[in-house]
Amino acid sequence: MLLQSMTNRQPPAGVTSARLSDIALNRVHDAVYLIDSQLRIRYVNDKACQMTGYSRQEMATLPFSTIEHELRDSDVVTLWWKLSMRPEGITFTSQHTDSRGELFPVEISASAYDNQGEVQILSVVHDVRELRQQKEQQRLREKQMQRVVENSPDLIARFDLQMRCIYANPAVRSCFGLNEQDIQQALTDSVPRGEVGLSFFKLVSQTLVSESDSEDEVRIDRHGETRVVNVRCVAEYDLRGNITSVLAVGRDITAIRQAGQEMRAAHQQLRLLTRNQELAREAERKQLARDIHDELGQHLTSLRTGLSLLSIRADEGSAVIQSQLANLTQLVDSTIQVVRDVSTRLRPNVLNLGLIPSLEWLRDQFMKNGGCRCILVAPDEHSVQLDEASLTAAFRVVQESLTNAARHASASNIYIIVKPQPERLEIEVVDNGKGFNIHRVHKNAFGLLGIQERGRMLDGEVTITSEAGKGTRVKLTFPLSSKTPTSGESKKDK
Repeated sequence: MLLQSMTNRQPPAGVTSARLSDIALNRVHDAVYLIDSQLRIRYVNDKACQMTGYSRQEMATLPFSTIEHELRDSDVVTLWWKLSMRPEGITFTSQHTDSRGELFPVEISASAYDNQGEVQILSVVHDVRELRQQKEQQRLREKQMQRVVENSPDLIARFDLQMRCIYANPAVRSCFGLNEQDIQQALTDSVPRGEVGLSFFKLVSQTLVSESDSEDEVRIDRHGETRVVNVRCVAEYDLRGNITSVLAVGRDITAIRQAGQEMRAAHQQLRLLTRNQELAREAERKQLARDIHDELGQHLTSLRTGLSLLSIRADEGSAVIQSQLANLTQLVDSTIQVVRDVSTRLRPNVLNLGLIPSLEWLRDQFMKNGGCRCILVAPDEHSVQLDEASLTAAFRVVQESLTNAARHASASNIYIIVKPQPERLEIEVVDNGKGFNIHRVHKNAFGLLGIQERGRMLDGEVTITSEAGKGTRVKLTFPLSSKTPTSGESKKDK
């Protein structure tokens, strides 16, 4: 009826109705034929000429049966004409012949058309070669995808809305020991009972209900071996957006999990090694500091005493000897101070007095050596008692934090805050310096790594928070041993 509606419109002045129809029909992507009762072609558009290779002049001399072979049979022509006269017309598939005699598939829609009192048939012909090529390509892609799925090591299965397994690739059948008949069952019957079946049921049902992806890890015992499979379920939809099935894809990640466990074990061994090395180093420092302080210091003290006695007994008139003795005495005094400094750097003797006195001494030394204002906020020194290893590690964390602040923070105030809790101890070092972006710390910044590792040595943790222009906070938290007295017990003992 397209042509009739176009010809019934009032054309502009100087433009005929036939001319308008021809212009309009030449813009149609399908071939258009107007056929009379003698199968003569009364009209064709340009698309029909392009499709068949005939010109319009040639078309005018050809019967339509030259192009449509089925119409060479009079019975077929009668039936075609009768069906085309129906209000809804007729649509069917056939093959047309082009000017070279080659056949190509088409889809024909034919309907009656009243052309100035003469009943004719308007045939709209759609070339389906491209569509068939697309379908063939689609089938080829599906076949290739099917080959990929069939040979995939991943477990791939599809479930319908009744949770029946409508497809399972060979990997699924091999994993669960199922055959084709076993697969065509409900999910609860086609997978092993128990925890594995329940996990699969939960994932598929969750996807069906929420229409969103679901994912979990499932442990499968097969042939005396436990495999870890990561299962992901996704909803599949039709063209109207209705869910039609659930696709489940499982990937064996046993090797990944084993590698992760081995890596964690290696990290744990490395931490233990680091802890033992740190303890051994602290013990060596302690012993070396004791040897330097006790033996070398004692020898230097004796040497100075001897020089003092020689200075008293020397001839008062010998200015040269007096000068040499004075120089030697000054050299010995300097050496004694160096010994004391080295001993203190190795391990301050104040650590023997406990945590709070040690932090007080560290605060005083920090400000004495040119650091900024440092304030210690801590309870009574008897309220915190630690074993030697914990005391040394906590002291080193605060010491390293102060060193970092002095080097990089440009702060005016630093607070050392000690907070004893019933079962743990918290120590914070807070500065008001320029801060830094913790996500952009240089990978070779071993000072921060050392601080965090000491926290792990104490079975605790160190958290470092900082922001540009807002200072830095280093917080050490570690558990107290059962023998460590609380504040209340400490005061009661006193």
